[in-house]
Amino acid sequence: LFTQNIREGYIAYGNIRPMRWLYERTRWFAFPLYGMFPVKFITHIGKPIRYDPDITAEQLAEKTQKANEALRDKHQKIPGSILHAIRQRFERANKAKQ
Repeated sequence: LFTQNIREGYIAYGNIRPMRWLYERTRWFAFPLYGMFPVKFITHIGKPIRYDPDITAEQLAEKTQKANEALRDKHQKIPGSILHAIRQRFERANKAKQ
């Protein structure tokens, strides 16, 4: 399962000096978010991973991780663009109306 455009929808500022100061003094995680952009979130569902009684839990976790990375590599565009993601949302909406 992979959701496309999630990086463009919400952006966190984690490496800001005041936030680091606050964390060092209080040990509170405070990362200001900005975003909630009207981008189209597209969820891609990969091929099912079949049950195999002969593999261990670690092997299953590795197999799942590789499948998730393959979905990410196929559908995620790097570097992402907020404007492109917003345009993608409205282009698909206009195509559906026609």
